[in-house]
Amino acid sequence: MATAEFSPLVHTGGLGDAVAGLTGALAGLGVEITVVLPAYAALGEAGEAGAGVGPAERVRKTQVGEIPVWLVDDPPSFGRDGIYGPQPGTAYPDEWRRWGRFAQAVAGLAGDFDLVHCHDSQLGLVPHLTPVPCVFTVHNAGYPLTGPLDQVVEELGLPSALAEPLSLLEFHGLANYLKAGLIGAVQATTVSPGYARELALDEEVASGLDGVIRQLKRPLRGILNGIDTERFDPARDPDLPKGFDVDELAGRTVARQQLVDRIGMDGSGMLFGMVGRLTHQKGIELIDSVIDPLVEEGMRLVVMGSGEEDSTVRAWSDRHPGAVVHMPFERSLARLISAGCDAALMPSRFEPGGLANLYAMRYGCVPVVRLTGGLADSVIDEDEAPGQGNGFGFRAFLAAELAKTVRRAMRYHQHLPGLWEQMQRRGMAIDWSWQRAAVSYRELYASVLGTPGSG
Repeated sequence: MATAEFSPLVHTGGLGDAVAGLTGALAGLGVEITVVLPAYAALGEAGEAGAGVGPAERVRKTQVGEIPVWLVDDPPSFGRDGIYGPQPGTAYPDEWRRWGRFAQAVAGLAGDFDLVHCHDSQLGLVPHLTPVPCVFTVHNAGYPLTGPLDQVVEELGLPSALAEPLSLLEFHGLANYLKAGLIGAVQATTVSPGYARELALDEEVASGLDGVIRQLKRPLRGILNGIDTERFDPARDPDLPKGFDVDELAGRTVARQQLVDRIGMDGSGMLFGMVGRLTHQKGIELIDSVIDPLVEEGMRLVVMGSGEEDSTVRAWSDRHPGAVVHMPFERSLARLISAGCDAALMPSRFEPGGLANLYAMRYGCVPVVRLTGGLADSVIDEDEAPGQGNGFGFRAFLAAELAKTVRRAMRYHQHLPGLWEQMQRRGMAIDWSWQRAAVSYRELYASVLGTPGSG
């Protein structure tokens, strides 16, 4: 596994948890895995130092549980603050160089392995630097990672043909690492079937690479992400005041009261929660158009996270003190939000896999979402499938559709408490573990290597 993030060592969002969850589940199936990760400055001198490879001075070897982790120590690239930039949400101007050097090191280590699984654009050059078969997973195509084409090819010692127009690397005059990974891998995958379909059809979602994706020799395959159901278990979660499970939901009432008290919120209405980075992707603009009347009608909203939309969310809380609360991310409180809120709000412009909705359902929090990407693969609207629903959804990216769906959820919550509880239980009862995804990936690895699927 070659990746920029791996929980609990490094994570800024869902990538670190996703790679860790998949790795652990695959190891449980008997797949032997080593994780390769940059030796970020924040990791200190972890691990036993060994010989360098490629541009890296050293490779330090450590473990996370039973998983071997190799830390590529390249101080010019990663001996600095942050992961992608000095502050969350920023990027260093030489990202193309940093990740190109990391790809060279990964390729230098690849000869000891049967297969390299590369995660996201940062690892897009690896398939072009090693003969070892590569699987490439797109976690979010909104961050394609680009750089100056001639400089990338020259400094990283890539074949000169890659600097030519329409090469495997070139896209609109730039080196595009996402394009390189998609084309160079034996098999490209992404984090949900719904997102795979959208990437092949929607230019905006695919950052312009929809045509490239449609022309792949092997179609892009979507495998829905999972979550760590051992770590995220409301029956045993130490961050909750009282455990609960699908058969006994009383602990949610206790969690709701503790949440309201802890954050100083008016708990008189229906409580919606949002947890995640506040970016253009998350549909903040839709909420902004309708938040005032919805609050007047009884909507209460807690938003945890930060990002480019911070000022917009702060304005909501300024206008509606006690009814809208905004706070920075805090892992333990995030679980209390899932356990204590009535509904999880995700009106996303696009959503590759969707983890917040899975965490929410695991904790009995009913999702209210735009049915896009992984959200469309995991949320069943009760009105579209009566008696089978686990949430509420809308399709058109319009503020009016969001408002209509929020009001529909509020009516169900107020007037149909028995049905609401059934929806909670349905969401909690689904197996959201990584086991399912791991079985699919093991079969994919076997296909790539031409070996029996049970190996």
